[in-house]
Amino acid sequence: MQHFMLDSYNSFRTRLEDVTLIYEILQRIPYELGVKTVMPPMVLPYFDGFVPEDCGISAFVFLKGGHFTIHTFSFRECYFVDFVYNEKYDHEKLINLITRSLPTDRFNKFVVNRDDVNEEIFPKVDKDTDFGPHVFMETEFKKPLNMDWLFETFDELPEKIDMTPIMRPYVAKNVYKDGFMYSAMTMIAESHISLHYFDKTKKGYFDIFSCKFFDEDFVIPKILEIFGQEPNTPYTLISRGSKYRQYGKTTGNKLDYSRQWVVR
Repeated sequence: MQHFMLDSYNSFRTRLEDVTLIYEILQRIPYELGVKTVMPPMVLPYFDGFVPEDCGISAFVFLKGGHFTIHTFSFRECYFVDFVYNEKYDHEKLINLITRSLPTDRFNKFVVNRDDVNEEIFPKVDKDTDFGPHVFMETEFKKPLNMDWLFETFDELPEKIDMTPIMRPYVAKNVYKDGFMYSAMTMIAESHISLHYFDKTKKGYFDIFSCKFFDEDFVIPKILEIFGQEPNTPYTLISRGSKYRQYGKTTGNKLDYSRQWVVR
């Protein structure tokens, strides 16, 4: 399972608020990469939150073997992309397609093999300067999963770990090679929670991405308990948006360039 991540800073606010553009990106880019989608894109504008900095668009589409998510934070002028897929694809072409549609001054990219995550490729986590955490967890389930269990679990999970759901869960069952797979996703104000489960191997790939750092000593054990995993099940915690606060434009910057026309 290949997991591509792109963290972008100083993008154009108007594009990051364009629902039609985000829908088009999710629909067009997998097609141009030769990757099969199994649903229409789901696009969720989020502009009525309590924290203005968290407002923007959360969107995703399930792939036949993964998912493609985009989270835009228009006030912060940044966006985050995850492209998770169980077959080979052209990472450089993916970068070009995304940044052509959502131009940006600066971005970081990472590609990891979810079956053997190398934490050394990521910058050291710095909660004072980074954007937020991303948890990877690869698990083997002792009992077969079903769609009812996935829906109920993902429906209750955000509240149990003190996150803010902005949609009911979306669960899909798809034929995959000589078996099938389940995909589950719920969007939260903080970003997203997802799981891909392959029935033949009973293996699941779990993600939780948050735009704010959380208490991992509370969240991780709770997730392991809900999934029926051992307390010592390994996981990977990385940071997204390395040096986000250093690269992002300040309120003063925005005022300067928005009023430059009055300077004689």
